[in-house]
Amino acid sequence: MGIVIRQSLKGSIVTYLGTAIGTFNVIFLYNKFLSQEQVGLIAGALVSIPLIFASFTQLGIPHIAVRFFPHFDDPKNGHKGFFTFLLVAPLFGLALFVLGYLALKPFFFEVYSANSPLLPQYFYYIIPLTASYLYMSVLEAYARVHLRIVVPAIIRELYLRVSNGVLVIAFALGYLTFNQLILAITLSYVVAVAGLLAYIKQLKRFYTKVDFSFLRTPVFKEMLSYGGWVILAGASFTLIQHIEKIMLPAYMGGLSTTAIFDINSRMAIMISIPRNVIAAIAAPILAQAWNRNDRENIQDIYQKSSLNLLLIGCVLFLLIWCNLDFIYTIIPRHEIYEAGRWVVLMVGLSKIIDMGTGLNSEVLINSKYYRYDLIFYIILAVGLVVGNLILIPIYSYNGAALASLLALAGYNVLKFGFIWWKLDLQPFDVRSLGILIVSLLIYLVVSQIPVIEGSPLIAWLLNVGIRSAAIAGLFILAVTKFKLSPDISELVTNWFKK
Repeated sequence: MGIVIRQSLKGSIVTYLGTAIGTFNVIFLYNKFLSQEQVGLIAGALVSIPLIFASFTQLGIPHIAVRFFPHFDDPKNGHKGFFTFLLVAPLFGLALFVLGYLALKPFFFEVYSANSPLLPQYFYYIIPLTASYLYMSVLEAYARVHLRIVVPAIIRELYLRVSNGVLVIAFALGYLTFNQLILAITLSYVVAVAGLLAYIKQLKRFYTKVDFSFLRTPVFKEMLSYGGWVILAGASFTLIQHIEKIMLPAYMGGLSTTAIFDINSRMAIMISIPRNVIAAIAAPILAQAWNRNDRENIQDIYQKSSLNLLLIGCVLFLLIWCNLDFIYTIIPRHEIYEAGRWVVLMVGLSKIIDMGTGLNSEVLINSKYYRYDLIFYIILAVGLVVGNLILIPIYSYNGAALASLLALAGYNVLKFGFIWWKLDLQPFDVRSLGILIVSLLIYLVVSQIPVIEGSPLIAWLLNVGIRSAAIAGLFILAVTKFKLSPDISELVTNWFKK
């Protein structure tokens, strides 16, 4: 786990910094200079819709890159033309997408015109955005197999967020019209793809060799079979992450309710960032471990990932939930967004459940039972869609959050049970229960801290600072005292020594 921890820490720093910038953009810049509908468009629909389309369009290529790279790992021979294959193969999916998307233009307008009339105006912008997301995911996967996740994270998390913030400021100062703003944001994603290509070239992994002789080998047949399954699994996963932002605009409130959901869910989604980072670097290692049938290493990664992520998730959730009232006070037009506090609770709890079950998807998708991963994702996607169809008309954005919580809880229980049954692997031990008990006790203690009154700025800093320090201090004490996570306990001990 050494390289996983090191790369994950670096990736986490970049990702959290990017998340902080993105959150600042949406909560402060967008809210100050854009209308609520415009916020819902830029931060919600024009991100989620292209991401979902890209997940189908990429034909499972990023997953194929991670799983099958060991078969082509030969730098002296240009990786046997594997990089060229990764660039060319998605073009087929992209062509099919463009044809299908243009054909469904009347349906798109019918769904969104009534409640979100702003969205159909930018119908054609979704095509280049989808293409950009497609190649960003492919190029990031190629960098990941070389255990390089930090620079791609900088491009994705920092460059795009900073550029979008600067462009919104330019719009606010009158240098750009809103149409020009959307165009400039779209072009920034194209530049991000160019940046990833330049980074791969700098790594000296930009091989232009064309060698498709592997198309006649048994490996290619396995790649096709694997890709056919994971394309639906990957698309379902992306749909799961963004379903609310493509369904809410179709209901009463449209892009306005999308903005409320987006801002509140962003705070909760910050909890899951460590899982994404650890999974990105651990997936190639798990693939190699399965290739060697090294079950001891797989079990070790599975269990440690569960303990580490559950502990980190509980810490981050309490930091957000215990300070939520104070966070709202610094949000422009906070009276609008405070109504979505239950979104933070329900989405946050769903992320803790997902993190607590460890890298279950990565363990399963790299095993011989990878096809079942698709079944679980389909179950989750169907559960989310049905849940949203039932609950959004009743509870709006709160209904979307409740659907997410119920569906993710059921999904993780099913996947945990299957992995334990078929692979005889499970991530829990008594320390998992200890983390939950400690978290509950810390919440009960921190919730009793009285609110300090006085000068708005000083009172805000004291209230947030005292609660955050109490949460962090109590968790550090519990981790070092009870050894709830050996990895984190060791890191804390080493930091104190330094």
